[in-house]
Amino acid sequence: MKLPVSFDQLRKDPKAAIAYIALAAVGFLYYRIETKTETSQGLCEERLTKCELRLERMASSLKTQDSLVASLVSEMNTYKKLGVIQ
Repeated sequence: MKLPVSFDQLRKDPKAAIAYIALAAVGFLYYRIETKTETSQGLCEERLTKCELRLERMASSLKTQDSLVASLVSEMNTYKKLGVIQ
């Protein structure tokens, strides 16, 4: 690949050389950040899916526990009314 500017021209104008180097560095860093962002988003989506599944399981378990507690409270009230427990 041939650059639009030769090395001799860059040697004569160091400011232009620094500008080209800076432009290349910014381009490289932008590409690197975009690649890492896509990878990070994929990992975050996987973690989010796992957390949602765990949350659904916990919610289901909580509903089961809630109905169990309600039935036990009802049973205790019945026993209190019968005088079995005080």
